[in-house]
Amino acid sequence: MPPPALDYLPPEIFLAVTDLLPWTDKESLSIANNKIRNQLVPHLFRHIKIDCPLDRKNNLQSVIQLHGAHILSVRLNVGFQPNPPNSSLEGTKVDSDTAEAWYWDDYPTSVWAQDSVDIPLIHDVIQFKGMPKCTKLIIHTNGVEDFETDGGWDENDLADMSIYFCTSPEDWETVKDKEKKYSWRKAWNELWRDVARHAKTESLETLHFLPIKASCWLEPEWAAFLGRLKNLTIRVYDNGAGWAANTLEGFNAFFNQMPDFLFEHAKGLEHLCIAGHEDGYLGQDALRFESNTMLELKSLRLETMSITESLKEFLSGSTPKLESLHLFNVAAWAMGDEPTWADFWKAVRGRNPRLKEVVYGSPKSAPLTEGECYNDDFDPEEMDPEEVARVRKKVTDDPTLIIWPYVTSDDKYGDVQDWEDLNLESLEKGDDNREYKLLTDEIKQRQQNTAS
Repeated sequence: MPPPALDYLPPEIFLAVTDLLPWTDKESLSIANNKIRNQLVPHLFRHIKIDCPLDRKNNLQSVIQLHGAHILSVRLNVGFQPNPPNSSLEGTKVDSDTAEAWYWDDYPTSVWAQDSVDIPLIHDVIQFKGMPKCTKLIIHTNGVEDFETDGGWDENDLADMSIYFCTSPEDWETVKDKEKKYSWRKAWNELWRDVARHAKTESLETLHFLPIKASCWLEPEWAAFLGRLKNLTIRVYDNGAGWAANTLEGFNAFFNQMPDFLFEHAKGLEHLCIAGHEDGYLGQDALRFESNTMLELKSLRLETMSITESLKEFLSGSTPKLESLHLFNVAAWAMGDEPTWADFWKAVRGRNPRLKEVVYGSPKSAPLTEGECYNDDFDPEEMDPEEVARVRKKVTDDPTLIIWPYVTSDDKYGDVQDWEDLNLESLEKGDDNREYKLLTDEIKQRQQNTAS
């Protein structure tokens, strides 16, 4: 029998072939023989996911000893638990049909581990010990059952479960009081205190980032940690329960205060991505930027939010090194004194001399009629009024034109509401596309000058 053909391929060709395979096929191939496995192992064990609090029966140390040399990123899936029913403080509400949860009689001693003896293991992981190639730390956070377990999360006038743990704005004294009363808030603070204290990474990604502050953010270690970061990604929490968290004053206040506890400390940050949740659009009252912060920023990516006056001002002089701007599912706010798209693009063009690329993307075309908003089978050729058809034809004839979206969000449910009349008016007026074209033309000219 001839030997397997794959065994005789040069390593670079073998790896190029296996890169095209689905993950499960790579796993299956890796057990074919020792030679193939040895070639694949560095490509199979690039990333490690760890559930916290770490189970008492875990093999984390042995996994890192075996495969740590290949790991490029660490992801910590951090879960929080409400106070148990037997807590002397606000505890989980139970009835006769409630199934007993594991943490009722065995509440974890730390955010990191059920057993205190394992806490140093996670501290070592945060420092990438035994993982010499690792450069990226990813942290995913969530409450048990998406915070839907009844009771023990927060005491307020609305509810003590679901999204309502971020109902009201919190000053720092309130934050400290809640860290004493709620075990999960203490754990949230422990998480960020230890990350600031131990992490060596320059690249941090937060997934399902909870809109609550931690008292350790007042400490010098937190400012020093943020000052070391080069890359930061924040993907925002929401639970998609029907009532979006963006309807809550506390949710919006958290992101409005972000310059104070984050941006002003990120003095060396070069790449920033902030993404709202698909069910939790960041409107005009939420994310705030502050001038003269993050002066080293080279790339900015924003998703599922509105352009605001603070963002316009931030991009009007605080980003002298900005080279790349990506906007996805971003719209102008249709009410108040927030900037139009023309205002925004003019500001970007005026004060960003190193800008090399601007990318705008949207999951759908902005509507020009009410029918488009509510009819999945809408056919503009058949249903457009004459005036709308005339304006829409401009976009059809000139693919460089964009229907720039204007929106607001519903106060009760948080749903994004299109302003199709304003979309139509702005498209017909032409200022938004005119300013965008001036910006893109200037970038092209800049690129040509650099190349010549």
